[in-house]
Amino acid sequence: MAKPYQLAFTLHGHSSDVRAVTVADATAPHLLSASRDGSAILWGPSSNGKDWDAKLRVEELERNYVSCVTSVKWQGDDYLLIGSSKGLLSSYVIPGTVNDAPSADPPTLEPFHTLIEHQQNLCCIDATKNALVATGSWDMSVIIWKDFKKVITIKGHKQAVWAVKFVGEDRVLTASADKEIILHAIDVANGRSTPLQTYTGHTEPVRGLSLRPDGKGFWSCGNDGLVNLYSFDKPAPIRSLSGHTSFVYSVAALPDGSGAISSGEDGTLRLWSETELVQTINHPSLSLWSCTVVPQAKESGYYLVSAAADSTIRFFTRTDDLKADAETLAQWDKEVGERKLDKSQVGDVKRTDLPGMEALGREGKKDGQVIMINNNDSVEAYQWQAANSTWQQIGQVVDAVGSGRKQLYEGKEYDYVFDVDVSEGMPPLKLPYNVSENPWVAAQRFLDRNDLPGGYAEQVVDFIQKNTGGVELGTGSSNYVDPYTGATRYTGGGVTTGSGSGSAGQSGDPFTGGSRYTGGGVTPGSAGGFGGADPLTGSSSYQSTPPAPTSKILPVKTYLTFKKINAKAAQGKLEQFDEELSTSAPGLVMDNATKACLDEAVAIVAADKPAGQESYDPATLLELALRWRASHRFPLVDILRVLALYSPAFAGCAEVPKSLLSMAGWGGTGPVDKPTATNTLLGLRTLANMFNSGAGQSTMVAAAEHGILAELIKGRSWADLGNAKQPFATIALNYSITALDTKLPATQAGPLLDLIVHILKSESTDSETLYRAGVAFGNLLSSPIKGSLAVGSVKEGKQVLLTRAKGLNEKRVTELALEVNAIAA
Repeated sequence: MAKPYQLAFTLHGHSSDVRAVTVADATAPHLLSASRDGSAILWGPSSNGKDWDAKLRVEELERNYVSCVTSVKWQGDDYLLIGSSKGLLSSYVIPGTVNDAPSADPPTLEPFHTLIEHQQNLCCIDATKNALVATGSWDMSVIIWKDFKKVITIKGHKQAVWAVKFVGEDRVLTASADKEIILHAIDVANGRSTPLQTYTGHTEPVRGLSLRPDGKGFWSCGNDGLVNLYSFDKPAPIRSLSGHTSFVYSVAALPDGSGAISSGEDGTLRLWSETELVQTINHPSLSLWSCTVVPQAKESGYYLVSAAADSTIRFFTRTDDLKADAETLAQWDKEVGERKLDKSQVGDVKRTDLPGMEALGREGKKDGQVIMINNNDSVEAYQWQAANSTWQQIGQVVDAVGSGRKQLYEGKEYDYVFDVDVSEGMPPLKLPYNVSENPWVAAQRFLDRNDLPGGYAEQVVDFIQKNTGGVELGTGSSNYVDPYTGATRYTGGGVTTGSGSGSAGQSGDPFTGGSRYTGGGVTPGSAGGFGGADPLTGSSSYQSTPPAPTSKILPVKTYLTFKKINAKAAQGKLEQFDEELSTSAPGLVMDNATKACLDEAVAIVAADKPAGQESYDPATLLELALRWRASHRFPLVDILRVLALYSPAFAGCAEVPKSLLSMAGWGGTGPVDKPTATNTLLGLRTLANMFNSGAGQSTMVAAAEHGILAELIKGRSWADLGNAKQPFATIALNYSITALDTKLPATQAGPLLDLIVHILKSESTDSETLYRAGVAFGNLLSSPIKGSLAVGSVKEGKQVLLTRAKGLNEKRVTELALEVNAIAA
């Protein structure tokens, strides 16, 4: 019998669930990982040859969850590709010197392409040697990309697409929550796809695919706990292998064709031959989101790799020289033995009927067999390891807290899906819920979806809290990065997170050593909030008179801007659109004078510094953006965004604010489509950037006097702002700084307060939007024009800010709310 795989080493570079691990080249010792912390990492062997370290780290543009990752060679360069929970596909050029990167501080890159086509989570990706890329999404579509342009959209599935795999350059295999696997022929030249074969065999959503090395078939896995083996020419599996006790999320074929590995919600990584289970590797973490096979650097053979919800990547090997030392292996066994298993994983048990420790003296019947032992009235689970003929403790059995496994609702994952009876004689309504989300958000979503009165929100929240069995609520990642300015969160006063050095005991960035900024030097975990009370659970009484804040945040006098851009890529996109218009709408094509203006503008933006002499006419670019239809103007609006920072001519143009709102379709009555949403996001960022110079501040103050503050409130519903809410709040923040600097006239104090209170009343969940609006409020109350404010409006704003802080239960927002409320009106 072959040697069993044992732990070799672990990788710790992510701060949240590692959702995907993969290798782009089965012959190269490299690994790609993607995480809910908003990053992807390229790993490779360290200089000592035994351990591995991070060679490159990339961060998703808006720091959304990164759901999938791969790499591709295009036009001579290697690119790392990531898909995000918001549907974005981003590419990053991998430097040629990446293998020489120091492990303690791998380089972080900016995206080269950012492609917005999918409407929901882009959860799977694959690429070919000829640089074709396939992406699958919860929006039920698969997109084929060539040269980073969409060439084919496949809409053959009825629910979320969970896996995509190219079969050569002319076919693609897709798997979905609709329980089907489909093989499609693709014709890139003509932009068409044709379904060739539909494969059955799963009774629940299909989660993973992997091609057999001989090219004759593939492996699949699903929520039914099965790992299936298929031949391309047969619609039913040639073999179904069972052993997992919960969802199976990932499957990867072994390079030698001898079998596959799989991982899932039962916390196991399993090794299979084509006919049976060979080995089960239990983990301390229950959710193993992904697995893959990686070549060993200096030895023949390969590592088995798992990615877990505990943010850890683990490597396992059969090579003795690469195994972890005895102390590490003993600690590993201890961690596995101490994990808690709920009854849904092992079935109902009656403690008095279980055998004692003497049962461990008998050999198991097969690898992976699980038995339960009554050890001094404690139920322990043991699993037979056939490779070394021993029983391994895999956990202690406790009462189930929840379902014990992820649940799917409409093809998407949730920790719980409750049945809620709202009326006698009517079928129950489904209430999906994840423990990482605020229960108030889940409640409001449930009420909105089912057209129920908002007054039921508190009852729904109470229902969630009672039925989640004591699971801690609202435990989502706090490692937040500002999704628009780049790598760090804006906190006022020009202070950003991650800029200081980390210290022991703090949850720091694994590469920079920086830790999350909490204001005033207060470290996470220290007492805070409203008089020490938990605003959600009410564990102690709420104080009607707030205590004095522990640190001073206000006033904030640093204008916030949005600087990052790939100027050449934006220009290239404009030129592509211009070429398309030459045949579809010749009257809209840029003339030579307009092209000359664009060239100068791009040069200013690319220089990344204030312009000297300028000869272009900003009005020409504004007119071009307004003339082109919404679906074509976004690259130009992005260029205008950075022009606002560096071009005095643009910042001083009085027509800019009004034109930008027109480009965003502000004041329109129809639904906000995708192009309009993109232009809104970029347009509001541009308005925020106008405050970067004296000329721009004068332009924006003049716009305020012409009514733009009221127009901002009326022109778009809050729900339709989408991800433009933070730029919207940033405009209010920057206006408040002009009030501090006595540039904003007293006549605009009331309209600015109306804008700030509008944000505070409209937003309840995005802490960054609320924080920026709160800073704006505090600045305005600290400004020389505060005497023009209506006392009733100030009082209302303070109360709303306190209410929002209580609902969020985030320390920096709480401290800000307390400081604002301490300012005399």
